[in-house]
Amino acid sequence: MKKWLLIIIAMSLMLIAPALSKRHEAEWNNRTYEMIMPYDEIEVWLQEENETDVWKQLKEAGLTTVSVEAETLDSLEKSGHVLLLKMDEFKHTLVLLNETVDHIPSRGLVVYPLDQTFPIVSSLQATFGDDVKAVQVNGKTYYIIEGNAKKIERVPLGYDEMKMARLIGQGLMVVLRIPDARDMNEANVRVLQQIETLKNEHTFKLLPTGEEVAGYPTDVEKWGKRWKKAGYALLSTEFYEAKGLTTLAKAMDVNVVRLHSLNLEQRKPNEAVDVAIRAIKERNIRALFIRPYTSAETVQNIEKTVAVMKQIFQHMPSHYTLGKSEPFAPIERSPIATIGFIVGATAFIFLAIRSLVSPLLAFVAAGGAFVLGIAGTVLSIDLALKALALLVAIVTPIYAAKPSSVREGWRGTFMAYGRAIAISFVGISWIVAMLYGNEYIAYVGEGFRGVKLVYVVPLVAMVVLVLPSIIQESLLPFIKRLWKHPITIGHVVVSFFIFALLAYYVLRSGNTGTASALELAARQKLEEWLYVRPRTKEFLLGFPAYMLALFVINKQKKLGSILLVVGTIGWLSMINTFTHLHIPLFISFIRTMYSLGLGLLIGIVLIYVYEWVWKKVIR
Repeated sequence: MKKWLLIIIAMSLMLIAPALSKRHEAEWNNRTYEMIMPYDEIEVWLQEENETDVWKQLKEAGLTTVSVEAETLDSLEKSGHVLLLKMDEFKHTLVLLNETVDHIPSRGLVVYPLDQTFPIVSSLQATFGDDVKAVQVNGKTYYIIEGNAKKIERVPLGYDEMKMARLIGQGLMVVLRIPDARDMNEANVRVLQQIETLKNEHTFKLLPTGEEVAGYPTDVEKWGKRWKKAGYALLSTEFYEAKGLTTLAKAMDVNVVRLHSLNLEQRKPNEAVDVAIRAIKERNIRALFIRPYTSAETVQNIEKTVAVMKQIFQHMPSHYTLGKSEPFAPIERSPIATIGFIVGATAFIFLAIRSLVSPLLAFVAAGGAFVLGIAGTVLSIDLALKALALLVAIVTPIYAAKPSSVREGWRGTFMAYGRAIAISFVGISWIVAMLYGNEYIAYVGEGFRGVKLVYVVPLVAMVVLVLPSIIQESLLPFIKRLWKHPITIGHVVVSFFIFALLAYYVLRSGNTGTASALELAARQKLEEWLYVRPRTKEFLLGFPAYMLALFVINKQKKLGSILLVVGTIGWLSMINTFTHLHIPLFISFIRTMYSLGLGLLIGIVLIYVYEWVWKKVIR
């Protein structure tokens, strides 16, 4: 049976190989990134410094694109196009001018246009309708808008097309920022319609603002389809998702470019450069949104911002080019690849559970895997595929780390290490083939679920599997005896220490984990030397411990079993590397090969140290 299952797995891997190759090709062929800055930040510089010099410095530093928001009364006042008065201020003005106006509302905002470079009056009338009242005071026309003044200031009035034309004239591309749904009113549909008409070869990307995408909660899909038809792509900001963004992205056929927002005020210059480069090469980011320095004088802010941008451009790996970023080419899994991963994953799960637990449970697990695969593909139940991927991700590191038998000596150790590598890559192939498509590359939605489970469950399972070898008795009698044993202070202290270690291990895993300053410095050096750094828990802990476990398990079963548990950390971390589906496949592969190679070398050193200690000290 094992022989036939291995043949099925081998054939399945051949069926899914083209899909894996296609994903790598889509990632590798998309290596153009752009640098974006918000116009409202640049506008401050343009008002205080020579406009030509400012644009020249920014473009020489690598600026390719400027983001533009729909104008509001607040933005028009800041740029000097209107004068805004609260109701109390307007009433005081009337007293000073000895003028009277009938029926002044108790709350609202008064607008006085200073110029007509933006169609202020028509925009106010179209947006606020009957709430706008024109009054004459001392020969001048003021516009009173009844309502909440703070909300009125934020309502989008439309995009300044003259401003956009000037930016395009500077040789720059323009990104339109989609308004926050909370700032919209019923008449603002014309602003969303205006977006459709502004699409051209220089304006072709949209970037949502605020906490809710315009149209949320009912009309997001409608607008997404219209903007997709107009030819727009969507910018998705890393580590932040507005409500309705996933719906909008899917309505636009996942025509998405990943963006990283880099606030220079919050980072040291060298750190900002490192973060930007790492985002481009390691996380499929293709747009950098540069928020410039603002805390010093204007000249200093420009100089410091330009310096960081130049450093980003100069230190970016040579195979990435600055220019017009594009969404990843569409990738779709073929029916053959679908059959391949369903059959292959089912056989793999059966083989793993049969080896680790029992044939009966193997049939149950394999049946469950097959049902999940069919439900996820035939019935298009996304959660079913994610559940199957999670099952494979949990089982694979346990199956890889728990050898059925190990020959004594170096040959047996290397063969068992190679077996674990092969099993891990087989499991990884299923996961990548299951969670397949542009939504995973672009990280639209939740991606792979259960990262923390993959860090914990295989470790706990391995403890359960090797515990009989450590305690030298069956598990059930040991648990019964332990349950009846009186609890001492020592037990409480040890338990607290174990749980604290486990909590630290889980909390520092993933994107939100923390590391010491020394470790961060070491990571940076490794990245400089190796292009991409291997994971510390793999090459310094998991894989060396696993190598030593394989070497000693026939001589010292207890020590070998304990080291197998530690070694499991390497294999589950390796699986987790590939479940971060927005990371390019070649980056994950290089990182893993470094970890496996360095872990092997350090493991060999550990074995020699163990042999010396065994001969000179223990014996």
